[in-house]
Amino acid sequence: MFDLRYHVASLAAVFLALIIGILVGVGIASQTSVEESERRVLEERIADLQRSLERASADADLLRRQQEASATYVERSYPAVMEGRLRGVRVALLFVGQADPSLQQAVTQTLEDAGGPGLARMHALQLPVDPEAVRVSLETDDGTTVQLEEIGRRLGAELVSGGETPTWNALSQMIVEDRLGGLDEEVDGIVVAHTARITHAPTARFVSGLYAGIAGSGVPAVGIERTNDRPSRIAIYRGGGLSTVDSVDAPLGRVALAELLRGGAEGHYGLKSTAEDGSVPRIEPLPLAPLPGG
Repeated sequence: MFDLRYHVASLAAVFLALIIGILVGVGIASQTSVEESERRVLEERIADLQRSLERASADADLLRRQQEASATYVERSYPAVMEGRLRGVRVALLFVGQADPSLQQAVTQTLEDAGGPGLARMHALQLPVDPEAVRVSLETDDGTTVQLEEIGRRLGAELVSGGETPTWNALSQMIVEDRLGGLDEEVDGIVVAHTARITHAPTARFVSGLYAGIAGSGVPAVGIERTNDRPSRIAIYRGGGLSTVDSVDAPLGRVALAELLRGGAEGHYGLKSTAEDGSVPRIEPLPLAPLPGG
C-alpha cells in the first residue's frame, strides 16, 4: 500500500524551504533599514508555517495509523475471506513467454489459500514464433494456410476446453517451453502472465489471437502482475479483453484473483492507478454448507 513517509518528507521539505527562505529574509532585513513592522510580518509567517508543518505531521501520523490498522485487518481477515472460495474450481495458468516462478507461486498460493484443487495445467510459450513453421504444421491436405491470429485463437480456446486439442498437439513441440499437467479436462478459469516483450509483428498477431481465444472461452480469464512489475502489462491484458489484478503478490491481490476466478464481477483491480474498479471486486458470500441431516 502507499507509504505515507514520502508524503510527510515532501511536506516537510516544502515547509522547511519556505522557513529557511523567510529566515534569510529576516537576516537580511536585520542588516538594513527595513521597518520593524515588516520584520514582524516575516516572523508571523514563520510561525504560521511551523504550525502548518505540525498539523501536516499530525495528519500524516493519523493516516499512518489508519494504514497500519487496514493492513492488520486485511491480514487477519484474509483466511476467513479466502476459505473455500475456489473449492472445486479448476484453473489453468498460461505464461505468454518464459515461466516466472514467483508469479506461479502467487497463483498456486491463491488456489491453496482458497481451497482450490491446485493448478490443472500450466503452459509457458516459447516466443517469438516462427510463422512459416507454425503455418506449415497446420497446413491442410488441400494446401489451405491458417492465419497466425486464427491459430492463436484456436490455442486459447483449446487451452480452456481441453479434451480434443488438435492445435496444441500439432504445435506443442514448437511453441511450448515448459508445461505442467495435461489437456484432458476443461478448466473453470484461466490466469495469464505476460512475461515476454514482443517486438516481432507476426508474434504480436499470434498473441492477439491467443488472447481473443481465451477471452471468448466463456470462463473467467484474468491477467496478473506484481505490484512492482515494470513495465506494466495491464494495458496488454485489457486490450485482450481480460480482467486484471495488478498486485497478485499482496493479500488483497490474491483475494481479487480468487473472487474473479470464481465468477466475480469482471474488471481491473489492485493497488495501482490502473485498478479503476477498486482494490477487490465485491466479495460475494459463499453458499452455506447444508446442515447434517438437512
